[in-house]
Amino acid sequence: MKMVVLMGMGLGACLASPALALEHEVVIDHDAGPIAADYRGSVSVETRQVGAAGAAGRPSTLRCEWTASLNVERVAMVGESLRSQRSMSRDGVAKGSKPGWCETSTKAIDKLVDARKDTFRTAMMALVEQDRSVIVAEADSARSGNREG
Repeated sequence: MKMVVLMGMGLGACLASPALALEHEVVIDHDAGPIAADYRGSVSVETRQVGAAGAAGRPSTLRCEWTASLNVERVAMVGESLRSQRSMSRDGVAKGSKPGWCETSTKAIDKLVDARKDTFRTAMMALVEQDRSVIVAEADSARSGNREG
């Protein structure tokens, strides 16, 4: 019985976090050979409690402010000779606020983040485009290093 309860709690924790499947693959033509880059993105949400619960008969100013950031991990392979990894992030891709306590707004915030998946996809593609020159520079550097060695 305890095992079933623990499994249910674990499933609930998984469902409570934003589960955007942000993945992208790209192949760049290069003199050293094709560069295959895999990108995997994840979303992290930070919350901040502001305001105060109102006294009886008075309105509450209690709000949960949230900010969602994008974290992207990239692994690039140039043939079998070079493996390059890089982490990138973009803060504040989406933000907003919900009335009430942050603890009770988690699922609602996750739904808001999920509804903005196109915004996160666009932000990820911008990071991928910025990363292109970095990958090419790393491949050029590795290629020139192999010639000298």
